[in-house]
Amino acid sequence: MRTEAILCVILVAAIVVISVIEPSFYSYETLALITILSAELGLIALGQAFVIASGEIDLSAAAVLSLSLWVYDGFATGLGFSLPLAVIPTLILALCIGFIHGYLSLKMDIPGFIVTFVGMVIWKGILTAITQGEHEGYLGDKSTWFTNFLQGYFGPVPGVFLWFIVFTAAFTVLLTRTRFGNHVLAVGGNLTVARNIGVRIERTKILCFMLSSLMAAVTAVFFFNRQFYVACDVMVEAPLFAICACVIGGCRAGYANILGTALGVLIIIVIQRGTAMAGIPATLYMAVVGLILLIFATIHIKAKGIHWLGGRT
Repeated sequence: MRTEAILCVILVAAIVVISVIEPSFYSYETLALITILSAELGLIALGQAFVIASGEIDLSAAAVLSLSLWVYDGFATGLGFSLPLAVIPTLILALCIGFIHGYLSLKMDIPGFIVTFVGMVIWKGILTAITQGEHEGYLGDKSTWFTNFLQGYFGPVPGVFLWFIVFTAAFTVLLTRTRFGNHVLAVGGNLTVARNIGVRIERTKILCFMLSSLMAAVTAVFFFNRQFYVACDVMVEAPLFAICACVIGGCRAGYANILGTALGVLIIIVIQRGTAMAGIPATLYMAVVGLILLIFATIHIKAKGIHWLGGRT
């Protein structure tokens, strides 16, 4: 059975079990919130999938997201940019951060997860020093066409979830139908083979880190236009959950499953909201997610005979 079919069964089973425990889970408000939270986490996970497929891990998503929020708010509020125009410098900053992470990792021959962990600490430290840990809300008009374009509802469906579907489809095409996607899988699968067939390994990995940071900034734009709020501690668990979603979806060095990753995100958020509504402690929820992660990582590794970040054995 394909991974996607198994994940769909697990997702449906989780919804049924949680709805039995907590009948209010089926309310429109709850389901709408699940789609919104899934979309925001999912955008980060899509970028993470490419990093993992290239044989690396990015731990800096939450820090990049928080920094992007402040930059976006700074241009929109402090400098008077319109909300759509403020997107440009926000995304450019994220691309620069991703380039720095990738460049340092490759030039200094340090694993990406170490570089991005250090980057997470540095960017978070800089942001905290500048803001003194303060929270802030956007003071401009909250009912702009751009906000409605990103966060409006299309019938009963939150617009951000439809955007997530669009990004999922686009990233699937990028991975499976483009030269860049082929290069990412080649680099993650076997560096020697990738080098022999002419793949520019350094450029490919740097682009993956840039894509991951870019998606964190994209998430920041969506989050801001929903909450009109910035802080230093936004979505702090996003990198962990994004990695979990990728592993649940079957991503590993040399392989990425974009649809599986999207379904993994939905499973994580459904369990998160369900346990919260049932009054189950967050620590137990983390244990459940950890158990699911362990099960799927073991299944994928045993079934495919691979090292998760080391190519095929």
